[in-house]
Amino acid sequence: MKETPEEVKELVIARLETLPENKKISIGGFGEFSKEELIENVKSDSEVGKKIVEVEFEFINAIKEGKLNDYLSSN
Repeated sequence: MKETPEEVKELVIARLETLPENKKISIGGFGEFSKEELIENVKSDSEVGKKIVEVEFEFINAIKEGKLNDYLSSN
């Protein structure tokens, strides 16, 4: 698998750092993760980290293209 560029990881990590400390996020069939676990997975470029990056970029692209409502109703 192709490694995620550092600039992309930094952007995703910056967004993840805005999550509340006590919040858990479910990532598909991978399970639930704390904010710190999500950040570590992005940093290590794990399968979960790559999925987080993919989802974040889908979200950012939906905002950019003015399709946020469509994105939110489909996920």
